[in-house]
Amino acid sequence: MSDESWRPKLHLAPQKGSLSDPNGLCQFRGTYHICCQNAPEYPGNFDSPHGWGHYVSRDLTNWVFLGCQVMPDCPSDKDGSYSGGAYLATPEDGADHGGEVWYYYTGNVRLPEGDGTLAGRLANQTRMRSYNGIHLGPKEVVLDNSGYPAYCSNHVRDPKVWKQDGAFHMLLGARTREDSRGAVLCYRSEDGEAWELEGSVTNTDPTPFGYMWECPDRIVLADEKGAPHEFLATCPQGTDELGLPYMLQNVHGNGYFPIEGTLLDLLHQDHELMDAKAPHAAIDQTTFVEWDHGFDFYACQTLVDERGRTLLVGWMSLPHDKNDVRPYDNPTSTWRGCLTVPRELALGPDGHILQNPVAEIDALRGKAVAFEGSASIPKVSDLVVSGIEGEGTLRFDDALELRFHDGVAELEFIDDETGQGRKVRRARVDAVRDVRVVMDTSVLEIFVNGGETVFGTRYYSEAEDIRVSVDFPEATATWYPMSPISVNYVVDR
Repeated sequence: MSDESWRPKLHLAPQKGSLSDPNGLCQFRGTYHICCQNAPEYPGNFDSPHGWGHYVSRDLTNWVFLGCQVMPDCPSDKDGSYSGGAYLATPEDGADHGGEVWYYYTGNVRLPEGDGTLAGRLANQTRMRSYNGIHLGPKEVVLDNSGYPAYCSNHVRDPKVWKQDGAFHMLLGARTREDSRGAVLCYRSEDGEAWELEGSVTNTDPTPFGYMWECPDRIVLADEKGAPHEFLATCPQGTDELGLPYMLQNVHGNGYFPIEGTLLDLLHQDHELMDAKAPHAAIDQTTFVEWDHGFDFYACQTLVDERGRTLLVGWMSLPHDKNDVRPYDNPTSTWRGCLTVPRELALGPDGHILQNPVAEIDALRGKAVAFEGSASIPKVSDLVVSGIEGEGTLRFDDALELRFHDGVAELEFIDDETGQGRKVRRARVDAVRDVRVVMDTSVLEIFVNGGETVFGTRYYSEAEDIRVSVDFPEATATWYPMSPISVNYVVDR
């Protein structure tokens, strides 16, 4: 198979180079902006410079790639322009031009001495202002190592900024020095430039819930009565070693904690702030809910668009380390990685978050094709199985099975060549009612029970079509051919 044979038709992927964490998600003056960690060259070595690749769209299906617009090109980020978010600033905030996008990211600097964790690394939180979301102003370091509590290691990163109660607030992921405990820091600012610590939080158990909480995010969703509910999303690293059943089976986790009251109220329980010996332990780790139980999902970020929808985009992979089976997601020779389709979030009746592909993806469907038993389906399709009652199996070729039995959903690669060392992922699902699968050339995104449970995985089949077999009593199976999204790579780096 060639590089282009694996290229997704429904998911954003680089023309060349490697792609990872979504960054700077926003919609500004009608235009969606999805940035992401992007190394312009692939393959490269471990220290290949990472910056922000930048995609823009008016409708979430027709995209333009504007290149790697944020790159490590100054002393404050010389070893990487790491992840961060976007804040839509108004004239009241001090923005010019009737409004601006303020991009915040972590500038990474490695010093000659030190291990990079306890010493030898600078984490410079940096702001860039833009009058249109595309043309960027100068880089301003707004917070550096001198502003982090003494209990923090050199790993402090991934700023997410919002405004609430008349002030700016910034979440940062952190790792502690003494016990390698993941935590989230929160800073307050009156102008988006000068920041002071206003709180911190970590899990209550003596055992750390992962050694680093990356990519923190604040999510607010309304229930049926319009009442807001807040969530703290994060990526706890190293949680696979906790050995939790049906949870956190990947080397790094990605999910959210439901918050009682507001996130700021929780963070403000930290009264010692910079004088504290450890982050404030206030989160019950047993409340953690994973976004995705599949093999390939990490570093997601959300935005609220101009229609009021909360959209989530994730990276269809995860960082590799000693616990990975082998680097399975790069059969291509000049590019690697892709993002999920945008998922719209909604609050379910049980207080958990539902995820489903945005309506713009539905609009790409062609004419429905119903079938019974099995069918050969084009790789780029939308599969829906509804009216499910009881246990059963959904099989893709003779390579991958999704099974529901005894209150458990199992996604298992039964062909090692396709699975590339990946075996099985499980989630508790009391009963299955429906399954939707967004199928792409090398991606499967599986949504169970209206988005209550999700499995995302890369899937490298050599065949032109996929033989899908449905074994559920009384279920109705339908597939739709899908028109591809368009991506205009106006800049090739």
